[in-house]
Amino acid sequence: MPRLYSKRLLSPFIGVVQVAEIARARALSLDGKNWAIQYSLAGDSRFRNSKSVADPTLKYSLVATIERGGLKMQAVHPFLESEDVRSAVNCLHEAIRRARLPFAAADRYECWLLDSADARPLALLHSCVDEQDMALVPARPVWMAMPAAQLDVRAPKVDHNAYVPPVNYRLQKLVEKRAGPKPRAVWFERPAPVTDDFPPCLIREDWETEERQQLCELYIRRLAPRLLMMQGLSRSVRQRLERAARDHVFEVERFYPLYPEVVDSSIMTAARVEAQLRRTTKA
Repeated sequence: MPRLYSKRLLSPFIGVVQVAEIARARALSLDGKNWAIQYSLAGDSRFRNSKSVADPTLKYSLVATIERGGLKMQAVHPFLESEDVRSAVNCLHEAIRRARLPFAAADRYECWLLDSADARPLALLHSCVDEQDMALVPARPVWMAMPAAQLDVRAPKVDHNAYVPPVNYRLQKLVEKRAGPKPRAVWFERPAPVTDDFPPCLIREDWETEERQQLCELYIRRLAPRLLMMQGLSRSVRQRLERAARDHVFEVERFYPLYPEVVDSSIMTAARVEAQLRRTTKA
């Protein structure tokens, strides 16, 4: 029986991935429509002994994709047996076809960068499903913003005659400064449902100056269509994010199937309808 769960993709946070998993294979999706099915190489002695310089840390091989409901097999890695791969792919394909999205969140182990001033959680660095995976996290605690090339955050008005770094980078440096010269991170186990006062949008939103507060707000507003995929948000936070996501209709349309809850259906419906109309107009 496949194990079905979801987890946040960090660092940086880019969304919530849906996972269907069996002993040696897994299927992953960021939007619930397109899936990558991978088969583990770690159990094969030839892989463990391989001296390949291409990617010695690779543990999974892509064996199939699901796009628009259609299954497409990929070339099988020479270390793998075709029949085993096909059987695993069919099992996961059937599980996905029958499953109801989104899957329950399972990454209850969270690694938070701490604020140097009060030692409270400042920004989420990593999360994992199984306790033993905490050991795999890099030792140096550094928070990363989603790059400007992937997330275009509209900057506040500036002097166009002078170069100003993207909001993403500026916020990343502010978090780095707030963490102090000797940044420290701590693991927490947070059972569901979450009822504590950790930053709901994965970064503290109380900043000491209006300029820094604005940078944080701009980044979170732009990230809203992806943050809405998270489970355990309060209704007030979710409603705030829904209003911010309204400005990014194509992303709302893409990620909407994975929203665990909708507070204001009129906002989400309007965004999805606008996305369809704009796409039709372009065609």
